[in-house]
Amino acid sequence: MHVLREQAGVTVLRCYGELPLAELASVAAAAARARAGGSLVVVDLSRVRHLHYAGARLLREVPGLRLAGASPYLRDLVHAGGGFGVEFHPDLAHALEAG
Repeated sequence: MHVLREQAGVTVLRCYGELPLAELASVAAAAARARAGGSLVVVDLSRVRHLHYAGARLLREVPGLRLAGASPYLRDLVHAGGGFGVEFHPDLAHALEAG
């Protein structure tokens, strides 16, 4: 499950629980729309236990997307799914402050 929060040129997608491929496709589509509108987009994975590794390529395809709070396990899944080059940050605050 994910929740979209938009304000002043920043979009945060807070994700929860397990993210199957269809959910990751929805997250990537929402992120792509927000990026196309000029927003900074951060996907908060701090409350995610598992994600479908094949969805990583969908996240990689969103230019400038930032991932926050991913556990080492989630990072490994993202990399296994082809998500090399995805920008990781330790938490939401760091992702929002990054230059």
